[in-house]
Amino acid sequence: MTKIRFLRFVPEIDATDERSWVWMDGFQVSAVFVPLWQLLANEDVLAQASSKGLHDYLGFDGKILLSTVMPDELIDRLETKDYFRLIGDLRPDATMIPDNYTYTDVPLYQSWSQTIRLVSFANEFLKLDIPLIGLVKGANLRQMDWTIRRQVEMGYASFAMPARELFEEEKLDEFIPYVLLTLKRSFGRKDDFELILYGVGSKPWRYKDVSLSSLSWFLRAKHGEYYCDGLFYDLRDPSIRFEECYCEACESMMPQDIIDLWFEDKERAMRILAMHNLLDLSRLKRRRR
Repeated sequence: MTKIRFLRFVPEIDATDERSWVWMDGFQVSAVFVPLWQLLANEDVLAQASSKGLHDYLGFDGKILLSTVMPDELIDRLETKDYFRLIGDLRPDATMIPDNYTYTDVPLYQSWSQTIRLVSFANEFLKLDIPLIGLVKGANLRQMDWTIRRQVEMGYASFAMPARELFEEEKLDEFIPYVLLTLKRSFGRKDDFELILYGVGSKPWRYKDVSLSSLSWFLRAKHGEYYCDGLFYDLRDPSIRFEECYCEACESMMPQDIIDLWFEDKERAMRILAMHNLLDLSRLKRRRR
């Protein structure tokens, strides 16, 4: 199975909010993640996207990667045939295998049941004629190790690790080295696989071989928050407020200029801020080297 070839940062978009569709403003982006749960939660949007396909619905000619990470109640509603029908209608360029839920504070048999279910889905998804993204999930390192090895045996080479909760709980440093070691041992060479941390909006500096994806660039822009070298700040923060930025979005504007524009044209200010945030996260790894 060929790799997806993730970029350094693959933005997730809001399929129900056109303000996150930055290509509509002429901003160049080559790949995006589209969350399936947003479509399932909005019948009108799902109907339009299913009838047209995601490319036509979004007006986007780049690579569309379908994210299956979703709330537990939606996971329980979907069977293999439901996923196959949705993928056939939406026509993404690649898709994650179905998500599962595993918690550390429940009996082990429950998390193992979900882990086995994920691997079963991974095997069934091999019937699809579409590039696939395996998932790194588990309530503990042993379960993660088992899911990775089983998927590698099936031929998976691209993996997504839903990591928002681990990142927020400051446990990512415990899991990432082990996951990378398991992948390297399974493949023999690190360039035979790729890993993207899904749901992480700040750069983990030490993991230079790992990509990121999140909607944070857009969500933080809606709340007037500004990324600088992978860290976010309130626009009014004195440490960045009067620093000029020369990215394609800002073109020498300072955060203060965005604040001033916010009162005149909030939508335009938010779009500039969102594109600035996206550029900062996209280019961060290159600047840090």
